[in-house]
Amino acid sequence: MTVQRRLMLGITQSMKPYRLIYQMDSSGVLPASTDVNDYLKGIVGFLENSHIDCLFWHDGAGGNTANYDSDVLELTGERVGEVDPSLRRLIQEGDDPPKIVVPAAKERGVDIFYSLRINDCHDSFGHERLLATFKVEHPEWTIGAGHPEVHPSVHRNLNFAVPEVRDLKFAVIEEIFQKYDFDGLEIDFLRSPPYFVPSEAPRNAHLLTQFLSRVREHLNQRGGARGRSIPLAVRVNPTLEACRLDGFDIPTWVEERLVDALILGSGNIDCDVEAFKNLTNSTGIFVYPCVYAWPSGYNIIFGFENSEPMFRALASNYWGQGADGIYTFNWNTHSYVHRPDKNAQFAPQRQLLREMDAPQAMRGKDKLYVADRLLGPKPMLPHNWLHATLPKTLSSGKQVEVPILVGEDFTKSPTPRLIRLSLTYTDLTETSEIKVALNTQPLSKLEPTDPWLPPDNVDSDSQRGQVHALRQEISPDLLIQGRNHIEISVVAGEVTVKGVEIHVLY
Repeated sequence: MTVQRRLMLGITQSMKPYRLIYQMDSSGVLPASTDVNDYLKGIVGFLENSHIDCLFWHDGAGGNTANYDSDVLELTGERVGEVDPSLRRLIQEGDDPPKIVVPAAKERGVDIFYSLRINDCHDSFGHERLLATFKVEHPEWTIGAGHPEVHPSVHRNLNFAVPEVRDLKFAVIEEIFQKYDFDGLEIDFLRSPPYFVPSEAPRNAHLLTQFLSRVREHLNQRGGARGRSIPLAVRVNPTLEACRLDGFDIPTWVEERLVDALILGSGNIDCDVEAFKNLTNSTGIFVYPCVYAWPSGYNIIFGFENSEPMFRALASNYWGQGADGIYTFNWNTHSYVHRPDKNAQFAPQRQLLREMDAPQAMRGKDKLYVADRLLGPKPMLPHNWLHATLPKTLSSGKQVEVPILVGEDFTKSPTPRLIRLSLTYTDLTETSEIKVALNTQPLSKLEPTDPWLPPDNVDSDSQRGQVHALRQEISPDLLIQGRNHIEISVVAGEVTVKGVEIHVLY
C-alpha cells in the first residue's frame, strides 16, 4: 500500500514512539495459573507502576503450534496428547488467551503487539510438545537433518524457500488479525535463523522480502477496515552485514517501508545502532536495541540479582547511540509478580523497568560496562556476534584491541566515587606476562584480584591453565563517551583473554 493510499484510508501514523517495550514469553504462566484471574495476573499484573508503554505478547508456543484457539495451527502438545489442561480450560470457558489479554493490557494504558516467533527451533532439541504435525508429515519443508551446513540443533527449522512454508506463516498472521484486536505485529526473525540453507540465504533474501510485503499489505488492509494503522516490527541481527548473511534485506525493507520498527540483536552486547539509524533517517521507522536477560553469557558470572549495573550500562549505551527506545527480551518480571515466592531472583527487574526508559533516571547509579564476547558456537544465531572480539587467545608478541562502549561522560556531575577496569584471562603457560592500555594510555598499576569467572564455568582453555584477574582504578578523563579501546598485549607466554569490564560505582 502506497503512502497516498494509507492517507486515503485515514492511516496517518504507522507506529507510536514507544520508550520501553517488554517482550513477554508467556509459556510459564499457563501451567502456573489456577484460573483466568490468576492467569491474567501473570500476564499483566507486572505492568502496574512500570514504565512499559508497549507489551509484545508471545503466546509461549513457538509459532508452529498455538496456545490459543486456532483453526490454522494445532494446540501445543496436541500431536503427543499433552495439551496443557489450563489452556483447554481457558478456551472451553470462553477465555481464549489473546481474547482476554488484549483488553487487559489496554485497560492498563499499555499497547499490545502479537509477537510471532516465526521459525522457532526448540522442537529440534527435545521439546516434543512444540513439534507440529505438519513438520512430521512434511520433512521436506524443513532445512533437514544431516545437511553439512546445518547444526543438528536447528535441523527442524523451516526452509522459507518452500512456498508452502511462507503460505502457512502468512495464514497464521492472517488469522491472528482477523480474530484479535492486537495493536501491532512483531515478526521475531531471531527465533531463529537459518531460514534457508545457509550458503543460499543472501540470494534467497528476496523471498523474505516478498513475504514481508504480503504481510504488510494484509496489515494495511486490516488497518484500513479498523480506521487505524497496524504497525509491523521485526527483530533482526545487530549489524547490517549479519542481516545480509541471514537473508534479511534491511535496506529494501526500509526503502519500501515494509516495517515500522527494527529490533536489534539477541543476547549480544554491541548493536550497530548508528548504522541502522542512518538507514532509517527521515523514514519514521524506529530502531530499538534489545536488552537480553543474559547478555553474552554474563548471567553465568553475575546472576541477575547482582547485574542491575550491567543493564543500566547497556541501556545507557543504546540511548547514547541514538536509539528510539529500549526493548527487553527473556525478562521474567511477570513471573516474579505472578509467583514471587518461586521467582524472587527476578525482583530487581521491577526497578530497572522504571529506569531504563530515561537516561537521566540512570544517572548517578552504578554501572558495569563489559566487552562483548561469544561463548562457543551459536547455531541458532550464527551471525549475531560478528563484532565480538573475545575470548581471544594470544601468544608472546601478539595483541588484541577490545572495544567497550561507555554511554556517559563521568567527568560531569554526579561524578563516581570509583571507576575500575578489570581484566580476566587464562594463563595457558603459567609464566605469562601481559600489558594493558586504555585509549593508548598504559595502565601501569594493575594489581591481581579474584577472578569473576566461577569454577564451574570451564572450557578447554581454562582447563589447560589458571584463571587470573587484574584491575586498576582509572580516572574519569581516561574514558571516552562512546567507543573505548583496551589494548592487551602479551609480553611472554600465552593467554586467553576472557573478559574486560569497566565498573562505575557511586
